[in-house]
Amino acid sequence: MAKVDGKFLQDDWVEETPSGTVNGSNTVFTLSSTPSGSSLAMFVNGLMIRKTIDYTVSGTTVTFTDAPPTASEVRAEYYKKN
Repeated sequence: MAKVDGKFLQDDWVEETPSGTVNGSNTVFTLSSTPSGSSLAMFVNGLMIRKTIDYTVSGTTVTFTDAPPTASEVRAEYYKKN
């Protein structure tokens, strides 16, 4: 993570809708960048879900334990790895 005077650069923070179909059966989504450390937070319809219980992450791939319901809003927030 890039820092200036001990502060993270805004460019390192990512808020996005991961790519992947939200159809009630798809469990795999792709982030635009690799999250740094344990900074990834995932949300379904505005509610934060739990890492290792509700999803796992490997690189840019997020795999949900259970598919988000059809038409749900899936969001990710994280510091990208530099």
